[in-house]
Amino acid sequence: MNGFRWTSVVIHRIGLSGLVATTVAAAFLVATTGHAADAPPKQSQAALYTSEIDQRLTIRKIAVLPGTDNTDGIYARPVQAQLVTLVQSSHRWEYVDSGFASLNVHPLELEENPTKLKELVKDIDADAFLAPIITRGPGGLAIRLDLFLKIDGKLLAQEVSKEQSRFELNDVKAKTAVMYNALLGKIPYDGLILSRQGNRVTLNLGKTDGIHAEQDVSVIQVISENRHPKFGFLISTEKEILGKVRVAKVDDTLSFGMITAEKERGAIQKGAKIAGVRPIEYGEQALSGEDSGDIRNRPDAKTAFGESAQEWVPIRPPAFGQVGIKAGLGYYVGSTNLTGVGSLEAKADYYPLLNVNGELWLNPQWTVLADMTQAIMSTSNPRGGSSPGTLNHAMSKYSMSLGYNFLIRDDFFGPKFQLRTGLSFYRMFVDDSTPQGLTTVNYNGYLIGLGLYFPIADDSPWAIGGDLGLTLFSKLTESPVQSGDSANNTINEFSIYLERKIGVNLRARGGLDFSLYSSSLTGAGTRAEPATTISQRYVNAAAGLVYQF
Repeated sequence: MNGFRWTSVVIHRIGLSGLVATTVAAAFLVATTGHAADAPPKQSQAALYTSEIDQRLTIRKIAVLPGTDNTDGIYARPVQAQLVTLVQSSHRWEYVDSGFASLNVHPLELEENPTKLKELVKDIDADAFLAPIITRGPGGLAIRLDLFLKIDGKLLAQEVSKEQSRFELNDVKAKTAVMYNALLGKIPYDGLILSRQGNRVTLNLGKTDGIHAEQDVSVIQVISENRHPKFGFLISTEKEILGKVRVAKVDDTLSFGMITAEKERGAIQKGAKIAGVRPIEYGEQALSGEDSGDIRNRPDAKTAFGESAQEWVPIRPPAFGQVGIKAGLGYYVGSTNLTGVGSLEAKADYYPLLNVNGELWLNPQWTVLADMTQAIMSTSNPRGGSSPGTLNHAMSKYSMSLGYNFLIRDDFFGPKFQLRTGLSFYRMFVDDSTPQGLTTVNYNGYLIGLGLYFPIADDSPWAIGGDLGLTLFSKLTESPVQSGDSANNTINEFSIYLERKIGVNLRARGGLDFSLYSSSLTGAGTRAEPATTISQRYVNAAAGLVYQF
């Protein structure tokens, strides 16, 4: 009651006119506290418009964590370097080096455990962290970019691409740049107020951000957030408008404006957030009236617009198999040692050959393979007095096998070993002669082989490979006569090749093949002079294309 009595005296002596506000405020304070001396200090207006969520979402410094992939860094390292360049080139962010050469934890674990991320980055002076994850499979590349906040360790935003059909590094980097811009576009504001003097403000947005003179932008604060219930990234936010700013002058990375509306005087302060700036970008030449800017002259005109525009269809990455064709030249030496006659040797210094091969990929481990080689040649008849003097030869070789791949890393197109088993057929036809010299021979048996494939470098289009084949339990037949009753056969084949990737589905390949077919014969057979040995040796050089589908 003492407080109210004091207030009445003040009003009576001074008068109500001109002092109403002061008297009422004093009366309220005295009535509630008992005496005016204990009134708290006046609080600044700006403090009324600061929320904990808004402060937590403020990002000024960004670090990039080491990338993760299943291709031994082929994509992760270049993509990580590209993200560093993108952050460094942006005027909105300050880049901070994370100091990590690699992570001992997968980013997927960081998504599920914010505490682990906070512990990992506690000594890094950054507000947010970018983490790329790339997975390569038979169906294409899956790319994921995560943006974590340091203050709570949570995933703020995520951008995912599951159908990246192009495997070339330049295409992956181009896709990553698009995803990076989309990821940062999910941050619930566009820029910040850098300073305020009176009603004049400076914004960290400029021409490069799409802002222009005479544009009105909103100054906001975030007051609530809605996150994904499972993955935790930001879905939506609720914002409170603190005021409006009209842009007066624009530089490339800065702009200057005047506050035209404000919730209360002083509500807009340094660090307040700008919203409403989402530019739609057009190519400058596309808007030009000059001939050089005519959109019909653009490289993509035929697939973009115009009377003869064509539908653009993305190239599907290889997922099912491959077919290859090679052409080349070979060197051949064939020998038959006849009892009482001696060694008959036929030789072709070069001859044309054609090879066709194919693979069907059942899954990353199992592969069905088929191979066919055809060649023709002519040699001098090695038996003196035998007719005709020139012999025509035709070589045919076929094989079909089942291969199992041992992947050195989790990448079907990376380094690997392959074990094969199947059937092998070989035939060398030769003209008949009188008296009998060389014979047409046929070999068939069970094939076992070992294949090797190694890219020269992680990001190189070049690769080397090789194959080693043995034919076991082989059987020899001859026509028109048999040189012996039984034969002990040895068949060895070896090849090396160099390959270069020239497209998503196309590779160029060239190599050398070595083959040796030899038999030790016993018995008289069906010819007048039995043979003791037969051998045929090849060295082939061929090159061609491999199409993967």
